[in-house]
Amino acid sequence: MKLHETTSNKFRPAFALVMAVCLAGGAAWTNDVMPDVGSVACAAAMNAAAASDTSLQGIAGTWREEGVPDARVLTIYADGTYELLYEDGKAFGTVRMTSEEHPDGSKSLWYSFYEEGGLSLEDKDTASPWYSVYNSANKLWAAFPRDGAATQTELRSGQDGAMRFVRNRNDGYHETSAGVKAADYVGVWGCGRCTAVISREGAGYLVEIQWASSAAEGSRWTYHCTYDNDAAILFSNSRSNGTRTDYAYTEENSVTNKEIYNDGSAVFILRNGTLTWQDKKENAGEDMEFIR
Repeated sequence: MKLHETTSNKFRPAFALVMAVCLAGGAAWTNDVMPDVGSVACAAAMNAAAASDTSLQGIAGTWREEGVPDARVLTIYADGTYELLYEDGKAFGTVRMTSEEHPDGSKSLWYSFYEEGGLSLEDKDTASPWYSVYNSANKLWAAFPRDGAATQTELRSGQDGAMRFVRNRNDGYHETSAGVKAADYVGVWGCGRCTAVISREGAGYLVEIQWASSAAEGSRWTYHCTYDNDAAILFSNSRSNGTRTDYAYTEENSVTNKEIYNDGSAVFILRNGTLTWQDKKENAGEDMEFIR
């Protein structure tokens, strides 16, 4: 369990503050006209119109680049955001479903990846390496055709397939999801000092997590979630609905609450009776497995 581990010792203070803002997630959406992407190997998607089918569940999960040294790892989340990890940093952004219309009237669907920013390791060959934060203003860096499968297992860029990612079949999004229903998530789940309570909330679901660092102190996370029938997962409705509040009890038995952030997001996956929490804000749920 790796709650509250800080990465501040890895970053200069100014960049750490910016990173906290930049790493917020996003939502899937369509695009009417795609911008000029220069030499990006996805010419077939450059003039794409808005796609009629915006579902991204066929590619949600973890992918690894094939056929290159220092392979990158691509994680695509249920809410349409992604993270791309590479040797000396990371990038993040949104995925948009776009379409290309052919002369005969048919259309091809594309998963188009737009970069919003990232982190890059500077001075890596010196005694004091550090990370800088950058913004990309929604730059299109790749587009992969949709192959029509319910769960896609390969992503090849553009028409030439020069960039290729293959799915990590252990990512938990689709494996052993047979028989999982929305009602199966409702209840009280525990993992050591951490408790997760999932309940119905209108047409969606409320997830409340409490972790006690001691008898008098701890943290609470709250997410308003949607159930995805295709992937059999719960995910945050937007990029800004998750909150974390730290609490502490005084000797007089009063309590103080401090809101740490209100722009968190997460994905919850139930497989084989075990609930996992993929926290996209601070990775608080890493290595945690909740049992009912």
